[in-house]
Amino acid sequence: MKTYYEILGVDRAAPTDEIKRAFRREIARYHPDKVQHLGPEFQEIAATRAAELTEAYRILMDEAGRRRYDEQLADGTVPPAPVRARPVEAPPRPAEPAAPREPDQPPAQPKADRRFQKERASTVEFVRKAAISRLRDAVAAVSDNASEVRVAGIDAGFGIKAKGGLFKKAEPPVRLLARYVAHVDGAAVEEAWPLAVNAASVHDVVCLLLMGSGIAASQDLAATIAELRRKTRKGSPVLVPVDVRDWSALFPPDAPAAVRAIVQRLKEGKT
Repeated sequence: MKTYYEILGVDRAAPTDEIKRAFRREIARYHPDKVQHLGPEFQEIAATRAAELTEAYRILMDEAGRRRYDEQLADGTVPPAPVRARPVEAPPRPAEPAAPREPDQPPAQPKADRRFQKERASTVEFVRKAAISRLRDAVAAVSDNASEVRVAGIDAGFGIKAKGGLFKKAEPPVRLLARYVAHVDGAAVEEAWPLAVNAASVHDVVCLLLMGSGIAASQDLAATIAELRRKTRKGSPVLVPVDVRDWSALFPPDAPAAVRAIVQRLKEGKT
């Protein structure tokens, strides 16, 4: 369980001004306007995260409350952080005197562009972390013999041993890789493909879940993947585009059953 200091990303000795800045920075990532285009699942995650930040800010900005909290930390008796607290707006910033405007001064467009790019990157990172977290839960729920593996350029990797039955031949083991991008299109597929090829194994089926908040037309993706598989030939990985907004996926015919089950669980929201 994270402490309030860890939730805000500050040291335990941080002054109140630093706590204010940290709260404003973190709470801005989960503003409803920034997650309204995402699915209900991610909106709920954002609301929970905002509630945690708000409660941490409330306790640490109160001198007596912070002192009691620090004592509980020292004693190891800190209760679980409540997440039902209603998010509040960040404290208003003091007004700054307006500087005299130069005549014919052009608008600060580059600065606005940088701010937009920073906010967009923050939203993408939030969705990436949430999607990978949900995937881990789904893998654990579907397979009791999965282990995590690390692959360069991949957000998460899992080794899944196939289950056999009395009258059923076991499928080969699956090396499930996951990578999140803002949008799954041909360029994203071409960039991710070598990562999956490099992770190929003689005994495992390599399957890459390429996840994003939206995917290109299925026929365009299929054409790109088919061309890459033609060039790769032996040891070609299985690539599955996934839209994390509703967990819909474009499964090729040879997608492993274990991977289909994992995505289905995500789609049903059972993790």
